[in-house]
Amino acid sequence: MRKKHKVYQSPTIRIQPMTKGLADPETSNNLQEQKNRFLKQGKTPVFVVAGDTSVVEELAAKTSGKIRFDLLGEAEYILRTVKREFRTGEAYLDQTYGPRISQDEANEILLEYISENNLQESLTVYWSNEMNCSARMIWKGYSFKCNKPEARRYSLWLNGTDENPYLRKFGLRCLMDHEIGTHFYRSYNDGFQPWFYDRKKFGLRGVGSFESLCTEEGLASINTLLRAKEKYLWLSALVYYTSCKSTEMNFKQLFDHLGQFLHNPEQRWKHVMRVKRGLIDSNDLGGYGKDQCYFEGAVAILRNIDNINFKLLMTGKICYDEVARVKRMARLGSVCLPAIMQDMESYRKQLKSIAILNGLFFEHPSHGPSQSYLLRLKERQSGIRKHKKLPAWCWPF
Repeated sequence: MRKKHKVYQSPTIRIQPMTKGLADPETSNNLQEQKNRFLKQGKTPVFVVAGDTSVVEELAAKTSGKIRFDLLGEAEYILRTVKREFRTGEAYLDQTYGPRISQDEANEILLEYISENNLQESLTVYWSNEMNCSARMIWKGYSFKCNKPEARRYSLWLNGTDENPYLRKFGLRCLMDHEIGTHFYRSYNDGFQPWFYDRKKFGLRGVGSFESLCTEEGLASINTLLRAKEKYLWLSALVYYTSCKSTEMNFKQLFDHLGQFLHNPEQRWKHVMRVKRGLIDSNDLGGYGKDQCYFEGAVAILRNIDNINFKLLMTGKICYDEVARVKRMARLGSVCLPAIMQDMESYRKQLKSIAILNGLFFEHPSHGPSQSYLLRLKERQSGIRKHKKLPAWCWPF
């Protein structure tokens, strides 16, 4: 007999104490050990992945994992502008997201946010000290073919360490607009749509596609800025820039290079680690470019504001260029919107001001990968690694 699931008619919010983080194939089993080894002893990290090393190589070889350079000029412009105005990344974060807060203070803000958005679904919040990201929203429930949205269980995992740049007075609400205001609502609304169990039938891309990832994380990155005191795409630009520069530098060189934008060693470690985790040898050129989608998606959406119906975009896990396609079939009656999007006219105005502030309508210089990196990519793809000694300027040591 199939086990019956309780249907929640009212919010059931629980906040759990510190617990271990979520495991995934992109995560190293020895992050904390290697972090201490690098920061305290200066030794190059040697990551031990959760699964087979071939999984890491396959992830890095996918379209979403490849490092892209199309928006390097835009990213550099934002980084230079913020450096000129605030001098350091720490000063920018303090001004943008406010002072650091305790977990108890954060829990109060979380409950206020949940009340403000009038959430009607089961949600459990977990605090973790073992995450390689700031937060993650996940859900469990019925299979796609037996979809019952009311039976789903949602959980939000939050990084409780100093590596979380949003654990601040104003920053936590910004992070909630990212995780709940974007990821939760789009996932929740998607469950009521006719395309939920068969996207191909309606000509929509898969949820795991590169384009879908860009729209999802790009919209979330934009929404993260709406309540921020300063509205530069600085964090996502830094992530994009770090990925590009990883093709020229080894782990230590890249860590030192980022010091011009960010002094905090733990923050710099996180940025470099998330790129270099895509390599078997962290001293190799390149890395894992998946996180570039945050900046790519944000730029694409902000440059197409006038062509996007944002209510339709929130009907589910669809790409920004698929909005017109779902216009006639989307079930708008069951769509829920976060507080930040209740006034769509105001929302659009904010997005346009963000686009202008970040110089997205300027012409920026174009960049491409270095020849040394292209050569290294070719060697890796063919499974051949040349052992001759290369000059220090093109090969990490």
